This record gives sequence, structure tokens and C-alpha cells, in this order.
Amino acid sequence: MTSVVRTALGSEFEKLHPKVQWRFGLASGDHRCQLGVGVMEEMRHSKLIPPPVLWLGGKRGLFPGGRGVDVPFTIENYAYVDAVGRETMAFIRRFAFVGSPQGMNSVMVTPARTPGADFALDYLGFSSDMIVRTTCSVDSAGGLVLESGAPRVLGISIPQLASALTSAREWWDEDEQKHRVQIDVKSPVLGTLFHYHGWFTAEERECAPADIPAGAHPSKLVERE
Repeated sequence: MTSVVRTALGSEFEKLHPKVQWRFGLASGDHRCQLGVGVMEEMRHSKLIPPPVLWLGGKRGLFPGGRGVDVPFTIENYAYVDAVGRETMAFIRRFAFVGSPQGMNSVMVTPARTPGADFALDYLGFSSDMIVRTTCSVDSAGGLVLESGAPRVLGISIPQLASALTSAREWWDEDEQKHRVQIDVKSPVLGTLFHYHGWFTAEERECAPADIPAGAHPSKLVERE
């Protein structure tokens, strides 16, 4: 099987920096996983977001609701074929906010009903409450850019005007020999809602399908694409 991102990018995948290719070339047939450790140098959110929304998003693993600088975090990546036969790559993130650790899960799959699509489907949260279409592209530095459209929440589509759009970039820092990541979540009406940026290092290990943790699998399988 071909990795989710390689499928979405097609021949453009070869334009990624080799270290980024390594990160996103992970596929189910490899029987390996990637474990990363790093620091989010800045994590902030808009004061316009109601505290109950921050609490709920953090509790359900949709987004970290805390603020901080130099927040330690971990990221685990697992690749497998899901219950309906789709190539899958899971991202399990944990943020060590002081006194209040939080997590954010996402599971990216290759669309089964749209052969050759230049997008992936992302299940977001511990309980897969949100599903978004994510397009993939390569920037001039060989970094990967992921842009997500309006989400479906519990199967209900949300108009773009009322929803946030996410842009994430991951690239290799040659000077510091680290992976770097930046994520911005913006609303057409309210402006920037979340901003995170930081760095991490990662290693790859053997990982049999039986060793993949339950949290790496979406709890709701929505096949409509």
C-alpha cells in the first residue's frame, strides 16, 4: 500500500525534502511507527473563543485548549489499513501543559470512493467528532502543507463562513537538524483562532499491527466522501 500523503500528492511527493518524505511516506506495509519528542515554542488562542468551547475541545481531543510557551509534547504516528480497507495514518499528540496535560488525535485516510483524489479525509478528536477534507501540497522549501476545509461535526456539514479553516506546515530545519511544525486555525469572521509552532525530533521503530494502540483508530467510520 502507498502512504496517505504520497497518494494525495502523486508525483509531487518527490519534491518534499527527504526528511519530510521519511515522515509522510510511512505506510501500512512497513509495520513500523514513528515516535517524536519536542517543544511547542508557542501555543495561543483567541480571547474570542468561549471558555466552554476550549474546555470541550481539549476534553475531546479536537484541539489543545491551553496557552503556553516552550510546552513539551510528543507525537506518535501509526500506519495501517482501516476496517473498510483504506490506507490510514494516525497522529497522536500529547501536550504537557503545567498541571493540565492535553491531547489531540487525528486519523488521516485515503478516500476509497474517489480514486486519484488530491485530498485525504481527517477524523479529528478522541471520539472522531469532526471529519475534514485535507488537501496536500509542497512548498518551495520542500515542506508539506496541509489545508483543511470546513468540517463535518457528527455528520453535519458546517458552512465555511461559520467554521474555522486549518493550515498546517511541517518542514525540515537544516540548521538545527529538527522537524518543525506550524499550525494556524482561522475563521473568516473572527480571524486567527489558534496558532502553534515548535519543533521535534523523531525515530522509527518496528510496530506490528497488534501493537498499534486503540486510540490510533477512529471510533466512528464515516465512509461518505
